[in-house]
Amino acid sequence: MFLNRTRQIIGLDIGSHAIKMVALRPTKGEMPFELVHFGVAELPEETIVDGAITNEEPVTQTISELLEQHKVKSPFVAASVSGNAVIVRRVTMPRQDADALREALPYEADEHIPFDIDDVDLDFAILGEDEDSDSMDVVLVAAKRERVDEHVAVIEAAKRTATIMDIDAFAVQNAFEFNYPERQFEDVAILNLGSSVINMAVLEGGNPSFWRDIAIGMQQYVVALQRQFMLDAFDAEEVLRRVSRNAAADDGSAQDHSLTEWSEDGEEGADLQDAATDPRVLEVIGQVSDRIIGEISKTFDFYQAQAMREHFDAVFLAGGGAHITDLAERLQNRMGWPVEIFDPLRRVHIPEGMFDPEYIRDSAPESTVALGLALRGVME
Repeated sequence: MFLNRTRQIIGLDIGSHAIKMVALRPTKGEMPFELVHFGVAELPEETIVDGAITNEEPVTQTISELLEQHKVKSPFVAASVSGNAVIVRRVTMPRQDADALREALPYEADEHIPFDIDDVDLDFAILGEDEDSDSMDVVLVAAKRERVDEHVAVIEAAKRTATIMDIDAFAVQNAFEFNYPERQFEDVAILNLGSSVINMAVLEGGNPSFWRDIAIGMQQYVVALQRQFMLDAFDAEEVLRRVSRNAAADDGSAQDHSLTEWSEDGEEGADLQDAATDPRVLEVIGQVSDRIIGEISKTFDFYQAQAMREHFDAVFLAGGGAHITDLAERLQNRMGWPVEIFDPLRRVHIPEGMFDPEYIRDSAPESTVALGLALRGVME
């Protein structure tokens, strides 16, 4: 269920804040694939909470409108789940063929998965075999069936077919392996910074070794700005976007505008621009970044205790939060490893005239999971 590949599939990332859509097709040019469809549509607040779809109707409507707006004809969709409803474990087991393992999967998983086996969908992949010890490394995946059924239901209500159900961390890994083939033999971690969860995938010398969802996300910035400066959610998000855009501006942070001045400026949008250069806003964002980095650091500590690994060649930041001002620099200073910004469309040809370059530039960071899912439809 999680690891099959098929063709002509729309990658649909149903996140807690927005739905992201990507479709690809093979090309004969320098790039392996070209972009056919690309879109992002925001969801109403509290529609998806902690990964659970609490109100199916607006999610279905948003999916339908997004696909209709971009004139997507393919009925086949690859989607994914994440968060506390998903467990991934890498385990060592006696060597056996895939058919035998699939038959024994419920019994094997019961020892490693802290869910009631009757309530989950299970799958596996054999990562490698050791002939000398007659053992093999296997990744076991369990997703609560209720969560999977929620996603399938909104896709089918939108008159599409859920052909593949993946997990976010695997889609992130898939996107990395496609976009950075020259980095395949390095020790890397990829962090996809979503609105409510951070997906982490680790590759050791090109071999997948660790996956974890961290229960904290970029919505923390919005909540902090709302609370500190009495902003609504829309204005807080806009301030956050403007801060990131202004991060490289000369002397931008030197301006000091009071909260009263933000609202008194008569020029439309100027008050939010002033907010984006207020040192107090930058301080709040920095405090949230430190809190998020603290949670990321705990997950790295857990991984390192298991893997006995002290060094990474690089940590890649993906997702909508990758460009939060100073976040990459703060993380690099805390962890001591190089931190790079992930480009999900690095090896995708974008046809001229088909897409708004500014829209692609602003929205592409959010598309990592959707890109990884779309690749499932075009790669062998």
